Amino acid sequence: MIMGIELTTIYLTGLIIAGSLTLINALLGDILDFLFESVPGAFINPTVVLSFIAVLCGSGFIFENSTTFDSLTGFLISVVIALCLVVLLHMLVLAPLSKAESSIGFHMTDLIGDYATVTTSIGEGEDYGEIIVKTTFSIRGFPAKSMNGLPIRSGEEVQIVDVDKENQVLLVSVEEKKMITEEKNHE
Repeated sequence: MIMGIELTTIYLTGLIIAGSLTLINALLGDILDFLFESVPGAFINPTVVLSFIAVLCGSGFIFENSTTFDSLTGFLISVVIALCLVVLLHMLVLAPLSKAESSIGFHMTDLIGDYATVTTSIGEGEDYGEIIVKTTFSIRGFPAKSMNGLPIRSGEEVQIVDVDKENQVLLVSVEEKKMITEEKNHE
């Protein structure tokens, strides 16, 4: 008993609260991650903390009810189990997931040299249109403008020549594609 409350009650309450907060964290994880990161010097992942508390309380509850260990021994074994499981969770699940999240994206400059199809006509000069770029895993639309200011009709195949980084617009050219095609035909 701690302050007149049985340990099984404390463990069960901790398990319910940590489990509920873990569910909330799964649903609203980005918000909680932002709150934890906004604290100066914070490097603690809420998923790791909540998992530690849930495993500690769950195993403590089991040891308290199912074994003949005294309360301190059961608590210490629960701490070791919680630490081991949380380290495994972090190393095998959370760390690879965070790396995968950051590697999914690509830079628009990666598209330079690729071919695309104009879906919305690109007007003369500084007028914008839209192109569709087919990659290995997706088909995405991007804003585009003509590299040399000439209009490009919808349905034309173009080559991505450069990126206007200030406006996040792809610069495309029909001529570049034609020149490469002609060079291949002459060889």
